[in-house]
Amino acid sequence: MKVLVSNIMMINERDRFDAILRERGMTPIWPEVNQFMNEAQCLKFAGEIDGWLAGDDKITETVLKAFLPRLKVISKWGTGIDSIDLTAAKALGVPVCNSPGAFCDAVSEYAIGLLLAATRRLARTDRMIRQGDWPKGRFPGMTGKTMGVVGYGAIGQGVGQRARGLGMDVIAHDPYMTEAPDGAPLVSFDALLEQADVICLCCNQTADNYHLINAGTLDRARDGVILCNVARGGLVNEAALVAALETGKVAAAALDVFEVEPLPTDHPLLRFENVAVSSHNANSTVQAIEYVHGNTLDNLFKHLSA
Repeated sequence: MKVLVSNIMMINERDRFDAILRERGMTPIWPEVNQFMNEAQCLKFAGEIDGWLAGDDKITETVLKAFLPRLKVISKWGTGIDSIDLTAAKALGVPVCNSPGAFCDAVSEYAIGLLLAATRRLARTDRMIRQGDWPKGRFPGMTGKTMGVVGYGAIGQGVGQRARGLGMDVIAHDPYMTEAPDGAPLVSFDALLEQADVICLCCNQTADNYHLINAGTLDRARDGVILCNVARGGLVNEAALVAALETGKVAAAALDVFEVEPLPTDHPLLRFENVAVSSHNANSTVQAIEYVHGNTLDNLFKHLSA
């Protein structure tokens, strides 16, 4: 059996996972991957594989049909499966597995850290001290502010828990939820825009919420709102965010994900000292990654041994 390994986290430890797969009698195929494979890159392997250890590859209906009848399972590394046409996969009988909830602690604590980096200028202060300066800036704290979380699943609730630890009030918006397990008030998205001092995006990206944060929604938000995105880059219209940062409508932004990744070095977001950026790496704790490595392989083995 042949297995396509296109997840960058596993590719980074190729020798380790190559050995594990071969011990199970499987032949791994290792493509050249820069973050993820687009549709055309995926199609190069059509008809050649039995299982797929996938990253954020663009697995469309066209791709799925081309991989049949041989493909038996897609084992997605991580939690997000928005890059896969799940409707087509179900109709075509291709199981799609992931690791739901695996990154709750890792991403939610990172969201708070990135938020503090953006508002308290932690990284900039560190750099200035290393250059011989001794800055004494004054920046906004989080205590007493309202955290509005968009998407209140495991990660969103983790952000809420940690925000309360900072002395914040927490409200949430989640169209798929009627009651929050931790008792957080669920509000409409419009109400969240009106009430939140900080907006943290923790939701999946869908066709309905693409560019959820745009010129119109930012205009309805509070003056001086702070934005944190640890979900998907397409949730934010970056041109609108840049414009709002320029006017001060947005006081700070903490961003782990972007519309184009890696983020271009000439991107206008990098001009702002009140913007903290990261490399789509909020999930990167040793514990979480090791769990997902194991679960991703288990999902693959279960379906290929059946």
